[in-house]
Amino acid sequence: MVALRYSLLSVLSFALIVVTPVAARERKAHGDPNRVICRTEEVIGSRLQNKRRCMTTQQWEALRREERATIERIQTFKPNKGG
Repeated sequence: MVALRYSLLSVLSFALIVVTPVAARERKAHGDPNRVICRTEEVIGSRLQNKRRCMTTQQWEALRREERATIERIQTFKPNKGG
């Protein structure tokens, strides 16, 4: 039982050593504002046509913020009731 526990512990520690650098690289790449990300978007009104858009992480984030602000502005819009 003790031998099994030590062998399991050594396997887990080896896995942590191997996985940690890969995970760190992925986090660094994910946080890179200049990394280019391409997404496929459906064209409205067409069932078959798709459009591919490529932008940097920073540009995608700016687009997301802009779209969110537009949605919030539309949702909070209150038309004038008088005339």
